[in-house]
Amino acid sequence: MGAYTVQELAKALAAVGSEERLRILSLLLKNPRLGCGDLANCLGLSQPAVSYHLRVLEAARLISKVRDGRRRCISLTPKLTLILNEGVIRWLREEEVS
Repeated sequence: MGAYTVQELAKALAAVGSEERLRILSLLLKNPRLGCGDLANCLGLSQPAVSYHLRVLEAARLISKVRDGRRRCISLTPKLTLILNEGVIRWLREEEVS
């Protein structure tokens, strides 16, 4: 796993600087491979809003989309551990942030 460039790190930090995107990351830590519709339902956001946040997270290389039949599931990448320490990741996994 390669390190971030300064530009990539800035993009990744900006991506996790949003309450909605932190909530998405929290849900994905608890339930790997959720779909966009699942996230929208859990968060009470529209699918277009969730899609926008997912594009930001994907551009920051924090998530990837994987085909599962007709469904596109969202998975976290290992890059998350490069920008967030284990304490923050543990908090996101354990707290109810929705």
